[in-house]
Amino acid sequence: MPRFHNVNGVRVQYTSEEELERDNEEAQWAIEKVARQERRARLNALKAKLADDSITFNELKELMRLRG
Repeated sequence: MPRFHNVNGVRVQYTSEEELERDNEEAQWAIEKVARQERRARLNALKAKLADDSITFNELKELMRLRG
């Protein structure tokens, strides 16, 4: 299905180059979304280990780094 964008109030179909650029942007966004989800999951796992006192020193350092 072709994509369109608005240029000065006129609906214009993407060129093949624009389609490729948009596909690359969407792929990059999907990669970044997965990375954020993995980071959040790791952060939550480390927080749980901290809460039950089973965290190691290296994991504590990682937790501090992830928290910023």
